[in-house]
Amino acid sequence: MTKGNKLVINSKFSAQDADITIKSSDGILFRLHRQNITTNSGAFPGSEVNTRRRILVVDDEVFKICRTTFESNADGQVVDLTEPAKVLEIVFQFIYPRKHPTLKDLDFGILMEVAEAVVKYEIFSAMNTCEGRLSECFPGHAVEVFTHAVKADYPDLINKSASLLCRTPLLDMVENLPSDCVIPWIRYQGLWQKTFDDVIKLVESFGSDSKCQILAAERNHRPALPWYICRSCRVSLLGWIIKLSQIKTLSSLRDVVDASNPSIDDNLEAGKLCDSCPDACHIYLSRVKKMFENRFAAIPPFTDFLKSKKTGV
Repeated sequence: MTKGNKLVINSKFSAQDADITIKSSDGILFRLHRQNITTNSGAFPGSEVNTRRRILVVDDEVFKICRTTFESNADGQVVDLTEPAKVLEIVFQFIYPRKHPTLKDLDFGILMEVAEAVVKYEIFSAMNTCEGRLSECFPGHAVEVFTHAVKADYPDLINKSASLLCRTPLLDMVENLPSDCVIPWIRYQGLWQKTFDDVIKLVESFGSDSKCQILAAERNHRPALPWYICRSCRVSLLGWIIKLSQIKTLSSLRDVVDASNPSIDDNLEAGKLCDSCPDACHIYLSRVKKMFENRFAAIPPFTDFLKSKKTGV
């Protein structure tokens, strides 16, 4: 941004004894101290830095710029960055010994830009703050947070967001994932789908009989009896499983499965599969619920799939 033929210096970063000048993508200058950058940044500047010899007019003062390498000791060196001033102003507050911003008042778009910048430049003092704020952006921004967490290697954030997205249609996820995470995600989501497929197979394996109530009652005394189920109970169970498969988040899915008397059908009392065997049907529902609970508990967190990718397992 310029005023006439002058470049504007950010008012918060305009130290007279600065030995490096940063130029934002929208033309704002930040006058900083190289020692603070070196101490608080592990990878600054980025590989895309423009290194040029030039003369800039700034507030009627002429600065001769001799930029050859970032390590140059020349006073007045200017480094071009790809982030806009509104992002850099926040980022640079983390490299000075002062109270750091909480980022609580930022809208999500700016927060993501700041989070990406502090990862790129390895400003570690800001990473935990960004991670904490991003963890508060669920469920509305789960996809964006998940994608960033994978790139930044935030394990807790990865697993929290993955649990919210595990039932998202595969194509929607693949379009947003880094290419090297596609296979791990397909494997991860495949275990969730296999859980539903196996539970359906369990219900289909039950024999058919019209005496669901009697056989279920006898099972309390003779556990080795084959499993039989009446047609109404089978239809209700399969319908309930299909409804569960349409739930988008793991937390909501677990809430339904963990309920002591889940609502199977709007026309039936909670916890009932049919009207003809209201007491006996509970034994079939309990078995299906137990299988769901065991399978959910056995699915590893998504970070385990990423580790397998790295180790080639």
